Amino acid sequence: MQTDSSNAVSSGDRIAVVDVLRAFALFGIIVTHSAGGFLAGRPPSPDFMSFGRIDELFSQLNSLFVFGKFYTIFSFLFGLSFALQIRSAELKGESFAGRFAWRLAVLALIALAHGLFFTGDILIIYVALGFLLIPFRNVGTKPLLVIALLLIFNVPGLLLSFLPAAAPSAEAQALAMQSVRQQFEAKQFGGFSELFATTYGAGFRSKILFQLNTGRLWVTFGLFLLGLAAGRARLFVETAQSRTLFVKLLIGAGVVALVTTMIALLNSTAIAPPILPRALGGFLLSAQQATLSAFYVAAITLIYWRDPIHGLFAKLAPVGKMGLTVYLTQTVFGLGIFYGIGLGMLGKMGVAAAIGWGVAFYVVQVILARAWMRRFTMGPVEWLWRSLTYFKPQPIRQQTEARGSMQPA
Repeated sequence: MQTDSSNAVSSGDRIAVVDVLRAFALFGIIVTHSAGGFLAGRPPSPDFMSFGRIDELFSQLNSLFVFGKFYTIFSFLFGLSFALQIRSAELKGESFAGRFAWRLAVLALIALAHGLFFTGDILIIYVALGFLLIPFRNVGTKPLLVIALLLIFNVPGLLLSFLPAAAPSAEAQALAMQSVRQQFEAKQFGGFSELFATTYGAGFRSKILFQLNTGRLWVTFGLFLLGLAAGRARLFVETAQSRTLFVKLLIGAGVVALVTTMIALLNSTAIAPPILPRALGGFLLSAQQATLSAFYVAAITLIYWRDPIHGLFAKLAPVGKMGLTVYLTQTVFGLGIFYGIGLGMLGKMGVAAAIGWGVAFYVVQVILARAWMRRFTMGPVEWLWRSLTYFKPQPIRQQTEARGSMQPA
């Protein structure tokens, strides 16, 4: 696999740094899920998975630097890929909207199957928002950016927080906690039938409420729109202008992220009662997640561009190329370690140890992905997705394999 100065790694419009960023996002996602024992929901107690100071430290670090940031990057890359697919279709003279809609429908089937096992499945949310993304492909870039930033900084959530709303009654709170305990027990001790009943019952309702109550739903759509604008502007194709832009983003986002992270640390209930009103605290949390994510993206992009062939991050590109397969197999790992259908370590393993196991599994994924992509052009789930999209099996083996001319990714 060869890489030129514009970082296109294959035919068409594929950009290698996007694969690297997707791989980086998947690293953060497995850390986030591992830190919560793949519970993907409200824990049964405040000290869940905390068995000492080391667990408290890792939990705090995860909350400040990982939680929410890597799903932010993952969502942004979805919108960016949308823009790249539009460009590819235009260059080939193909229709786009219908094919993309069917592609989303196929992804919905994969998401529904995944959601049977894991309430933290994000794919079904991406499918729903993906359909909404189609009409925005013809919106001008400036209004697109305005709408995107309003959503990303959770301005709708800030405005909604000022509306009069009755506090939940003691009875409602008791019922909610009962549901939390039931979901936890089904995941910790139950078999497949109990797990399925939970994931498509109380677990699914909890996920939707979380998306709405936190504003994550429209924040995610805002990230889709921002990715669409970035892809349209070809920001991730290496040029002198894009380098300058990413240096400015690194500095600007870094400064804001530092300030908002310090505020989040001081406002943490782990140290003292919150010092900010709930509405303002929520807005600053959205700002911290957005700017720290932007800092990560700028840093990874600039480091990758320094040596796009032999650099450390270049070795992650195969993980990003088969991102859907990697995302789903991370769930297999989580269920196997933590759930009752596996080893049943949910609630028995501390945060630090869980993160350690998650990082170790990610390293294995990197090794396997590099080996797989030396022989094949896409991951197995990507092959299934693409084959169902086009109604016929797609070629998957590297054409150069027989001549022995493949270079490691």
